[in-house]
Amino acid sequence: MNVGSNWFNSLTESLLSHRGYIPAALTLCIGTSLSLAASVLLWHSENQRLQVQFHQQADRLNVTLHQSINHNLEFLYSLQAFYSASTEVSRQDFKQFVHPTLSRNSAIHSVNWIRRVPAAQKAAYEAAIRAEGFPAFQIYERTRDKKQVKAKVRSEYFPIAYREALEEDNKVIGFDVASSPDRKAALEKSVNTGKIAASARIRLVSNNQPGLQVFLPVSRRTTSLDNSVNGRENLRGVIAGVFQITHMVNFSLESLNLDNINFYLYDNSATGKERFLVRYDSQAKQLIDNPKQEKPELTNLRGKICQNPSACTRLFNVADRQWMLLVLPGKGYNGLRAHQGSLAICAIGLLMTGSLTVYLLMSLERTAKVEQQVYDRTIQLKERTAELETALKNLQETQFQLIQTEKMSSLGQLVAGVAHEINNPVNFISGNLIHTGEYTQNLLELVEIYQQQYPNPTPEVQAKLQEIELEFITEDLPKILLSMNLGAERIRQIVLSLRNFSRLDEAEIKSVDIHQGIDSTLMILDNRLKPKADFPGIQLIKEYGNLPLVECLAGQLNQVFMNVLLNAIDVLYDAQNKKKLSEKSPSNSGFLPTIRIRTELLNSNCVCVRIADNGTGMTENVKKRLFEPFFTTKPVGKGPGLGLSICYQIVDKHHGSLRCVSAPGEGAEFWIEVPVRQQSEQSVSKVSPAVGVS
Repeated sequence: MNVGSNWFNSLTESLLSHRGYIPAALTLCIGTSLSLAASVLLWHSENQRLQVQFHQQADRLNVTLHQSINHNLEFLYSLQAFYSASTEVSRQDFKQFVHPTLSRNSAIHSVNWIRRVPAAQKAAYEAAIRAEGFPAFQIYERTRDKKQVKAKVRSEYFPIAYREALEEDNKVIGFDVASSPDRKAALEKSVNTGKIAASARIRLVSNNQPGLQVFLPVSRRTTSLDNSVNGRENLRGVIAGVFQITHMVNFSLESLNLDNINFYLYDNSATGKERFLVRYDSQAKQLIDNPKQEKPELTNLRGKICQNPSACTRLFNVADRQWMLLVLPGKGYNGLRAHQGSLAICAIGLLMTGSLTVYLLMSLERTAKVEQQVYDRTIQLKERTAELETALKNLQETQFQLIQTEKMSSLGQLVAGVAHEINNPVNFISGNLIHTGEYTQNLLELVEIYQQQYPNPTPEVQAKLQEIELEFITEDLPKILLSMNLGAERIRQIVLSLRNFSRLDEAEIKSVDIHQGIDSTLMILDNRLKPKADFPGIQLIKEYGNLPLVECLAGQLNQVFMNVLLNAIDVLYDAQNKKKLSEKSPSNSGFLPTIRIRTELLNSNCVCVRIADNGTGMTENVKKRLFEPFFTTKPVGKGPGLGLSICYQIVDKHHGSLRCVSAPGEGAEFWIEVPVRQQSEQSVSKVSPAVGVS
């Protein structure tokens, strides 16, 4: 008891004697704790960002790979359509159709035309092929050591009749595909189902590379849907495409950045080692088809990005088979480089904490100067805090801009894809409407001649004429065709506007028509300009000047037009809502929402686009902050306040200026000035972000 009491007393005396160091000790503990806490939080945030970035890359890889493989398979469907449309396809016709595609696409190793030959017709078929210039032709098969031997007796054969490849090899002619075990299952399935079927991974005979053989049957024209044994009699032949897997995948990777991504490609429809197709090593930057490396490094599946292995897999169909894409993070996602920010925050925090602790220890030994030094240090810390807050704000702005850029890029890809898919059927409709109109006019003229030559038709004809109302049809049918033609033209204009707005193919500075970009943007916003039940619509006035072609990034400049016009539309909708609340006031009874777009050439190297609205205008305080990041006058959730800030930076990057002229109750007008020619060193006078009305 006495020992414990003495120890407590000695501890109390020691603390009292060193109580002057307590502030320094507290500062050290709190500063270290805060630095570590901030570092941990930022570390966690960086992990989440890396996870989102990784899965976005994985999704883009999956979509691009699937689209590229399907693009290769579409050629087989086009060849099937060619056969279906032709009564007979000769060897020369086959070569002329296939060879151009082979010369452009290295992924297609060869394209074959396979005939079904029953055993009873084997001798006659061989004689017919020998007569075509192949004197030694016979239906053969290969042994395990690749030697050619005469085909064994079977009930039916599937020899290669035509073959086209970049490297000609006529020895393949006559090979019975059904004799190959790794091809027979897919061939039988295609013939029995009448649908496309693909084999498992095979080794190509010519170069020993991994390949894939896809079969697509071509039937004779018949009303029967039976593709079983009885339906084989209607089988005209089978189209067989042989693809090199590494070339197919390589073609897909050309447009992707895979510096920190590894992936494995498997065939889920196969079993055992046959499942493995190919893998990609981001360090070596090459595809590896060695089956010995079919299994991924399991350590990569235990990281935070791939905690659940199923989250890193993507499935898609190739013909009738299911392929699996296993995407794994590379060293760029697992190393310390990915967490430089959190490590830097921790180091800076500990450094500042240590410096402050040393300062406090030194300050405890000083006299009257301590207070003044502490005051000066406090001012410095406030300035540093303000700098850190400014840096944090800039970081947030950059992050939002990156997100916006990614959204616009994805939107551009989506818009371009949709426009392409819509444009083809619209062209078919428009082209056929022209012939339909001519045929209809010819038929109507023929009916008119019949009526002139036979003015007194039989009672049955007269009854039918009254029943179908021939005069009404004669008058209304051309109107219907005209209406359909106008509708198709409208769709074509909308598709053209979408493609012009997205400008995916113009990632570099090019000379473009500014008016075309404005019109494309207006076409996209047309729905918001039209009258609605509670809105009278917006009157659009275009006063275009004679402008030359302007060098710019067309997609980004279209984004500027889009943001400015959207702001003007939102302002006019808000002004119309305020008008409803004050309908009793006579001063507001004649309000008509209006947007005026005027373009002009200010000088030989500067064009100006002025977009004005007759909304409520804005105050001087709003104009001063108009182009600040995150500043907005809209309600919460209606926008982050980055639109005009991004517009200002885009115009500034073009060595131009963006300003606003406005006053309360007088609407607003935005002036967008850009040079006609972009020069490497060009001095352009910058206008302040907001200019008031004089």
